[in-house]
Amino acid sequence: MDLSSNLPLFFFIIAFLSPFGIPLGATFVIIAAGSVSGTIEQFFFNITLIFFGLVAGDIAAYSTASYFEKAFSEKLQKNEKLEKKYEIAKDLINKYGALGIFLSRFVLLGSGAPLNYISGFSKYSFKKFFAYSALGEFLYVSIYAYIGFVFKDSWISLFDLIIEFPYILLLILLTAFAFYQMKRYL
Repeated sequence: MDLSSNLPLFFFIIAFLSPFGIPLGATFVIIAAGSVSGTIEQFFFNITLIFFGLVAGDIAAYSTASYFEKAFSEKLQKNEKLEKKYEIAKDLINKYGALGIFLSRFVLLGSGAPLNYISGFSKYSFKKFFAYSALGEFLYVSIYAYIGFVFKDSWISLFDLIIEFPYILLLILLTAFAFYQMKRYL
């Protein structure tokens, strides 16, 4: 049995499950999919398959949350602190949802799954959710698979750099904020 013949199914399954918040290393898999693509046709096949898996997973996570919204709300009513935090999250998703959903797909890696659930629980517009999610997922798959395709020999080193980028950015922002606060108080 040829292992490479099962790779597309593996790519699709990982892509479908990752929007549920299951830590399966989707970014790693997307870069690897680009790296193992021998031809440009295989590359486009892999990214198309992964893209549809991610979008289907986003829709499934949103729909699951939307379906269980009533039971979730009833549980939250028993805890006043959590209910207040949930209301704040609902307000934020209604105010900044489109941008958050879009950026969570390819910049703020790891925040897509919580936003899928919050969008579903808060009954955020499915059309908006779908449009911004699909656009973000398209960029996510295209960018990271292309990195794997172009840098076939050194993609693991690039993966480490990509994973560390949000932390570096956060550190820079926190440093700037600390300097601002220090300047303000001095």
